[in-house]
Amino acid sequence: MSTEQQVLRISGEAAEDLSLYQYHFVVKDSTSGKIRLMDTAIEIPDGILQNAPTAGQGAVIMKLGISKLVANDALAIGTFIKPEFVSVTDCGKGQDCEADRGKIRCRVQEASSAEDDLLSVELLEQKSGGIGIPIKKTLVTTDTTAGLIAYTAAQIIGGFIIRTPGSAVTDTVPTATNIIDALPSPYDGDSFEFTIRNTSAYTLTIGTATGVTLSGTMTIATVQAKKFLCVINSATTCTIYSMGTTIY
Repeated sequence: MSTEQQVLRISGEAAEDLSLYQYHFVVKDSTSGKIRLMDTAIEIPDGILQNAPTAGQGAVIMKLGISKLVANDALAIGTFIKPEFVSVTDCGKGQDCEADRGKIRCRVQEASSAEDDLLSVELLEQKSGGIGIPIKKTLVTTDTTAGLIAYTAAQIIGGFIIRTPGSAVTDTVPTATNIIDALPSPYDGDSFEFTIRNTSAYTLTIGTATGVTLSGTMTIATVQAKKFLCVINSATTCTIYSMGTTIY
């Protein structure tokens, strides 16, 4: 039988009907202060819902301690757990995150044998999203394609692209979805920098793709390099900012 030990609980009004989500991960909305289900897979839950309120009733969340949690599968003692997210109405169960350690939210204390069993889990300090921690591993890519190209997510996340087109072209960045899918455990506000060096005799322009907003001047003159900052805005959008040019 799953056990509990309260350390820290918070409460608020249920923003929606949560009567079917007792012992699921939930969020305390930063704007309304109300308790709701997760909106996206990259949202950080505040804790585990302890009761089963309908919309407008009081909801109680355990933030720290040992709590019951509905499992999405058979999960062994010691397994690190993240919130499962299938959709906005199918979310919040405990899911194995051994291969995705950046999203750890708790660890199994008493096992489950099948989906919808109640686990006992120890809630851990929630991930901050890596604020202020830069990505330092660099992959240098060289591309001499004469015409325009579409950069891959791996190329821009890699950090440094040396580009030599055969004429003035407009290369495009990857879609926001491709960028976000290639990042390890991304959250809203996470960011990384990358640089593009233009080694040709022609002006290189950087164009957008689905879900990406470009901010600033996106041209790179001949024999210059430009640094960019990519900021994740949501599960499907990001903004790429021009950060300045260097002559080399």
